[in-house]
Amino acid sequence: MRAKIANFGLAKSGCNALTVHIVGTQGYIAPEYLADGVVSTKMDVFSFGVVLLELVSGKEAIDEEVRLLWASVEGVLDGNEERKERQVKEFMDGCLLEQSLSMEGVMNVMAVAISCLNKDPTKRPSMVDIVYALSKSDDLVFDESEDSLSAPPVVAR
Repeated sequence: MRAKIANFGLAKSGCNALTVHIVGTQGYIAPEYLADGVVSTKMDVFSFGVVLLELVSGKEAIDEEVRLLWASVEGVLDGNEERKERQVKEFMDGCLLEQSLSMEGVMNVMAVAISCLNKDPTKRPSMVDIVYALSKSDDLVFDESEDSLSAPPVVAR
């Protein structure tokens, strides 16, 4: 899988704007931008949620049959804990299932991704909240043994 980051620069610092011409990469574009042309930092949050889904699933943001990845996660975290875990495992990339990852951490990453994809942009988290939540997931997902990656921890301020 190749990492792709797109559309993170369309929203200017904290200002909402209205555009006439829609630009961006299919699969990452927030629904409110497609519907109304409204640009905000929350559409970047939406795009980041799609990137998180790609990382967990190993799938592209939009497949060959033009199905959107973000549309496939509706209801994944509904139900009891056993059902949630089963559905997240079905969504996960098989390579991740072979690793010794904490399901609690993966489910936390999925919860962050799904919150980023909220249809109401005002209900999406801020990037500060996302960094904080993902730094907590980092503690759960990755084994901090000697042979693991030695990247510095990310801390929200």
